[in-house]
Amino acid sequence: MYLVTLRFRAYPLSFSLSSPNELSQELMPLDGPLAFAEYYRTKLSHDPDWRIKYLEDVLTARELEWVSNIRSSYLLPCTVNEERLTITTPMGFKVVFNVNGEARYEFSERQHPKKWESSQIFLRLGRRDDIIKVEILRNSLGVSLTKRTKGLPSSQSGPYKAVDYSLRLYTPNLMWASIVDGISQRKLRELLYILRKFGVGKKRNMGWGDLLEYHIYELKSRNITSSYILHAQGESRFLETWRPISPEKIAGMITKPPKGVEYNRLSLLDSKIGYGAERPPYWRRNLVVKSALFLAE
Repeated sequence: MYLVTLRFRAYPLSFSLSSPNELSQELMPLDGPLAFAEYYRTKLSHDPDWRIKYLEDVLTARELEWVSNIRSSYLLPCTVNEERLTITTPMGFKVVFNVNGEARYEFSERQHPKKWESSQIFLRLGRRDDIIKVEILRNSLGVSLTKRTKGLPSSQSGPYKAVDYSLRLYTPNLMWASIVDGISQRKLRELLYILRKFGVGKKRNMGWGDLLEYHIYELKSRNITSSYILHAQGESRFLETWRPISPEKIAGMITKPPKGVEYNRLSLLDSKIGYGAERPPYWRRNLVVKSALFLAE
C-alpha cells in the first residue's frame, strides 16, 4: 500500500450535473486515471490510431469496465510542512502523516468540512428566469459573475439575447494525495509517468489535470486501506469510507464489519449518495455511496 502525492499546474476536475444549469464538483478516485493508463499501455499504445480504437471499445461494449486490480481512495487535498503531510477527508477529518522515506500515519482529528471547488464553471443561460436563478446562486456562494452576450434575437429564441455567465471559483489546493494498493511501486511509477507524459488536462486533450510531479511513499497501517480509514477521537472510534461503495456493501458493513476491523459493530452516522461506479470507468451511472461515516463500537 502506498501514499501518493501529486502536484498539478491545474488540478483535475470531475463534475456532475446536480440540477439544471448547475455543475457540482465530485471527488475523483486516483485509480480511474491509473486504470486508463494501464488500459492504454496494454491495449492502445501499439496502435497509431489508438483514439479510434478507444472510441470503438467505449461505444460497442455493453458494459465497459477496465480490468484492473488497482484500488485507491479519492484524490484528497493535502498540505506538506517539512516532513508532516496533512490530508482533509470527505467527512472533514484532518489526517496527519509523517513522510520521511516511508509514510507513517500519526493521528486524525475532526474539523469543519472543506469544499472542493472548481477553478472555473461556465453556465449558458437562454431564458430570463435562468438569470434570476443564477443571481440566487451568486448570492449564496458569494462569487463574481462575468456577463457576456452572444448572438442576435431571433423568432426561435425570443426577444432576449442568449447570455453566458462565467463563474470563477478559486482554491489554493494544487497538491493532492491518495492511498493506492493492488499494484507494485515500479508499475505505479510507470503509470504515473504515462499520465504525466500525456499532459492530460491541457486544452488539446480530454481528461485529467496537468501533472507536474509526484511522490510515492510506502505505507503500512492497520487503520487505513484504500477503502476506509479509522479515526480515534477521545474515547470514540469512527470508520470513514473514502471511495465509491455500493449501498449493498454499506448495509453489509453494518451487519458485519470489514475484515481487519477490530470492532463488533458499526453504526451509520452520515453518508452521501450519488451516481457513479465502484470501479473504473467512473462515468457510469450506478447508485453508489460516495462517502460514509460510522461509529465503531
